[in-house]
Amino acid sequence: MLKNKLTALLFIIVTIGLLAGMFTYKDNSPVRDFLNEYRNTVTEGTPVFERITGAIAAADTIMIRDTYRRSDFNELFGFVQKSLGKKILQDPEYGQIYKTTDNQIIFSVKERDVDPAIRRIAELKKELDKAGIPLLYVQAPFKVSGDVQTLPANITDYADKNADRFLDGLTENGIKYLDLRPLLRDGSKRQNELFFDTDHHWRIETAFDATWFIGRLLNKEYGFSIDKKIMNLESYHAKTYKNFFQGSMGRRVGILYGGVDDFTLITPAFSTNLTVERHDKSYDEVITGPFEASVLVKNNLDEDLPIDTNRYAVYRGDNAELVFKNNLEASNSVILIKDSFGLPVYSFLAPAIKETRALDMRYFDENVVDYAKGNNPDIVIIMYNADSFNDEMFDFKLDQREKKD
Repeated sequence: MLKNKLTALLFIIVTIGLLAGMFTYKDNSPVRDFLNEYRNTVTEGTPVFERITGAIAAADTIMIRDTYRRSDFNELFGFVQKSLGKKILQDPEYGQIYKTTDNQIIFSVKERDVDPAIRRIAELKKELDKAGIPLLYVQAPFKVSGDVQTLPANITDYADKNADRFLDGLTENGIKYLDLRPLLRDGSKRQNELFFDTDHHWRIETAFDATWFIGRLLNKEYGFSIDKKIMNLESYHAKTYKNFFQGSMGRRVGILYGGVDDFTLITPAFSTNLTVERHDKSYDEVITGPFEASVLVKNNLDEDLPIDTNRYAVYRGDNAELVFKNNLEASNSVILIKDSFGLPVYSFLAPAIKETRALDMRYFDENVVDYAKGNNPDIVIIMYNADSFNDEMFDFKLDQREKKD
């Protein structure tokens, strides 16, 4: 009985200590983080009960994310797992995280029903066809390739299989697509050169290559006139920051287990002048200037910030709507519907054409067809990685037209 009481008392003391640390630790802002998480996950008009459950989920996320001395706990956890030679680690968000044969950290994608996504993109194409606006789907790769077993034995990743079934469905519905997976996995670069070791995103160099696979297709089949020099890396500055980036996967297991990535910043070496508009539920922002001032979020590259700072977001991202207007001589316009893989892509595309509009369906709440008609792009591009086949990514808000009429 005394043992149980002492255990309960110890638990209460530790819990109170962690809560106190969470609210007083200089690197934590739990109230602000909770409000941001809530605003990003609970949309306006959500029923009261769903608002409550959304608030609870947001609080749970922040409790985990802002745990006092969390990085120290992660390092200890990672050290123990590495000492034991573990390749499979339990994780509260992903279930399990894996160390691949390429010495990278990643989760696995489950098998998905892609038919709803196919139906929705077919509906979108039908409406865009009526408006005379072409649609192109671009398939970005997931970090794990289905061609080689790099995950621990008996662990299956379904990202490529899901994407293959989805692209088959696009073919059946007459929807054009560009599959980046074979283009990027042609053997010219190792897996560690294509993707960060500690993050699920592609490296900036890979996103650069992907941008101009798209650009060359736009020139060839859609009447674009993007300067070939802009598609050449020789026209850019590339600065590599050594041991600079601990990605989202690495932050879950610690540096001792997952390591640290180099991060390469690619910026135009040619003259640029852009007006960037950022629109979200709670704020709007307009910035005009060269690429480095208008496109980049330079704070993300501050070398005094913790190693787990999201360097990848230096190219802006996860906003409902971003508008890039090129103030120099250029032509053509694009609406890019994207997930987080699109951040560097629209950033590189913006100085090459007259106008680039980037939408994230997780936050964008307008009818996409009405939006396209109002802005009259030369093409609408949807670019998702092979782990984005979920309902919210393919909810193009087409039913909102009925509400407006």
